[in-house]
Amino acid sequence: METLVISNPDTSYCKEKSYVRTAEVYHLGNEKGYFKYHVLVVDFNFSNDDNAMGKFLKQISYLFDELELTVDKDGNIIEVNNLSFLRLRWMKIAARLSETHKGEVIDNYFSQINSVLEDESRLIDFLGGYNMFGLLFNGLLQSFDTKRKRESPDGFTEIVTPVKDGDTITLVISPENLDQTEVDDFRGLFVFKADHYEEGFTEVKKHNTHLKHSLLWIG
Repeated sequence: METLVISNPDTSYCKEKSYVRTAEVYHLGNEKGYFKYHVLVVDFNFSNDDNAMGKFLKQISYLFDELELTVDKDGNIIEVNNLSFLRLRWMKIAARLSETHKGEVIDNYFSQINSVLEDESRLIDFLGGYNMFGLLFNGLLQSFDTKRKRESPDGFTEIVTPVKDGDTITLVISPENLDQTEVDDFRGLFVFKADHYEEGFTEVKKHNTHLKHSLLWIG
C-alpha cells in the first residue's frame, strides 16, 4: 500500500512524499456471519524518514502495524478486536516520543490519536480511510455488476460503476456533490480478475494537496 502526498502541485514549491507499507493479511475464520482478520504490517518505507518529523510519523505508524479486525460480508470493518492492546501500546509509544519531541504540532498529534483510540467508531473510520486500510477494507471486496452509491468520509457521494472485460471487472469510482466539500476532484478504481481483488487506486485533489493511494495485492 502506498500513499503519495504532493504538496503545492503545479508550482515551483511542489514537494512529494511517499509512504509505503507492506502488509500481510490472515483470515482467522468466521463468527456469526462475520469474518476475522489479522493484519500485520511487516515493512515501512517513508521517503522522509531521514528528517525529524518523518522519523516521528514513522514511529507513530508502528502503533497500527498489528490489527485484529471483524469485517462484514462486504468488507467493512465493524470492530477492532485488539483495541485494549492498541491503547496500551500507544501509552508506551507516546511516553517514549514525548521525551524527545516537543511543541504544539506534536501535542496536536498526541491529542488526535488519544481521541481516536478513546472512540472505537472513530478508530474504525480512521482505519477505513484511504490513507490507512481503506483500499483493503473498503466495502468493495466482492465484485458486482450493478452501479452503487456510497458516502465518502470527505462528505461527498462516491458513484461506483462496474466495467466488465472478459473475466476482469473494474469498479470505476466517480464523485457526486463535491460542491459542499474541500475536495476539488476525486477518482478511483478497483480491479477484480476472476472475482479476486488485484489492485486499487484513488486520487483526491484538494486546494494545495494531491493524495494518491494505491494497493497491489500479491499472493
